[in-house]
Amino acid sequence: MSSAGRPRGRRRDPSIDARVLRAAVDELAERGIAGFSTNNVAARAGVDKRGIYARWPDRDRLVVDALGTLAAGLTVPGTGALRADLLAIVPAVAAVFTSPRLEILQRCVQEAQNHPAIYAGFRRDFIDHCMAVVEDVFRSARHRGEIPGTVDPELACEAFLGVLLTRVSFSGEASILDSDRQHAIVDFFVTTLEPREPAPT
Repeated sequence: MSSAGRPRGRRRDPSIDARVLRAAVDELAERGIAGFSTNNVAARAGVDKRGIYARWPDRDRLVVDALGTLAAGLTVPGTGALRADLLAIVPAVAAVFTSPRLEILQRCVQEAQNHPAIYAGFRRDFIDHCMAVVEDVFRSARHRGEIPGTVDPELACEAFLGVLLTRVSFSGEASILDSDRQHAIVDFFVTTLEPREPAPT
C-alpha cells in the first residue's frame, strides 16, 4: 500500500486501553455502576477523555469491558483429554472466585440487573461464553467416551464451578489457588465421571 493509501493519525496505543480498563474497574469498585463516571476514569487513568470516547463511544460498553477483565476469559483448551482440559482452565476460573474480583463482580452483576444493556452484554460476552467453554470440555469428553453418554455437560459444568465457589466460600482462597488442590478437584471429577465397568452378574 502506498503512503497515500495508509490511514492517517497515530497508531493506537494498547497500553492506554489497559490503563483505562484498570481505572474503570477501580471506579466500579468504589462507585458501582450507578455512580460510574467516564470523567473519573479519565482522571484515574491519566488520559484525555476524548481518548476514551474514541475507544468506547458508549459508557455501557466501557462498563461491560471493564467487568470483562475480571471474568475468566476462557478458551477451549482442546488437549484431547478431560483431565488436561480441566487442569488448563481451572487456574483462570479459580482466580475469578478470589478477592477483590469476586466482590466487585457480585456487586456489579447484581446492580447491572437495573441496567439491562450492561447486564445483557456482560452475560452474553463473558458469563455465557465462559460457561459454554466449560460445557464444551465436558461435551468433548463425552464424545470421546471418557465420560458416560448420560452425563449432562451443562450440569457437569455447573457442578465443577459450584465446587470451586463452595470451597473458596468455606475454606478460603488457598483451597482453590493451590496447585495440588486444583489437581485434587480435577482428579475428583475425572474419577467420578469416568465410565464404570458393569457389575458381574
